[in-house]
Amino acid sequence: MFHYQVDERIKTRKFARTCISNYHHLGFLNLSYSGFEELPSSICNLKQLRSLLLLDNKQLKKLPHTICELQSLLELDVSGCSELGELPKNMNRLVSLKFLYLTTKQKSLQESGIQYLESIHFLGFKACENLQMLFEGTCQLTRLRKLEIINCGRLLSVPFGELISLEVLLIQNSPLMSISEKKGGFPSRLRVLSIVNCEQVGELLHSLDESTRTLESFCVYDCPSFTAIPDWLPNRTRLKEIRLIRCPNLRFMPQGIRSLPVLKELRIEHCGELSSRCKPQTGKDWHKIAHIPRIQVDLINIQWTDV
Repeated sequence: MFHYQVDERIKTRKFARTCISNYHHLGFLNLSYSGFEELPSSICNLKQLRSLLLLDNKQLKKLPHTICELQSLLELDVSGCSELGELPKNMNRLVSLKFLYLTTKQKSLQESGIQYLESIHFLGFKACENLQMLFEGTCQLTRLRKLEIINCGRLLSVPFGELISLEVLLIQNSPLMSISEKKGGFPSRLRVLSIVNCEQVGELLHSLDESTRTLESFCVYDCPSFTAIPDWLPNRTRLKEIRLIRCPNLRFMPQGIRSLPVLKELRIEHCGELSSRCKPQTGKDWHKIAHIPRIQVDLINIQWTDV
């Protein structure tokens, strides 16, 4: 490992080739913040490699197809590689891969084979500015537990087939309007939903309606277009946490919040009229939330008991 402040002129392609050729038993290789355009094809010689970190390589344009020969690889991170073009087409050969974080200039990932990574647990997309489509047709990401989509400005939908194990979904600064072609068909085991700066938050939440029976944490941040808490939220009997942060046009708290049996924490911050309505004793919505053990409004702990 090298601290990120090491001059990128030191971590060149020649340096990477030297590491690969001299240390065949490497299990962990961090070449983040480096200064080369292409990873040496000899990377395939590191048969025992478990983790390969290449994040924030601003000059990296290509991954060699030989990277798909790393059968023991568990973690691959190329997030922040803003010049990275097409991914190798046989990434489905990374049969042990559990963690994959991507930045790419591609419009579609259909040809990459990522949709066939049956072992993957975490999948993230960051600053994929051209990305319009992930996959079509068959999807075998049946063990995927966490999905992050951050700063993907052209991606409008995620038409996954069966993400039967998905538990955590983060959508940030992306114009997603739906996460499924069929309402109520995805995802069936979702526990944590976090939406940040999403203009189409209403449409997105509507598409989730019947797919959130297992929801435990509901968080919305920086969404001025978020004007009403979805009707289905008070019916989520496993809900433990609600965070509504900097959503200035939220108007009121739904009556059904009173019936959530395990809700332990409510945080409201700079939510305009809603913040005023949730003030203790005098707020019009206080009677709806007074039973919640932990309540914070505009960074002030209104009540905060051990649970």
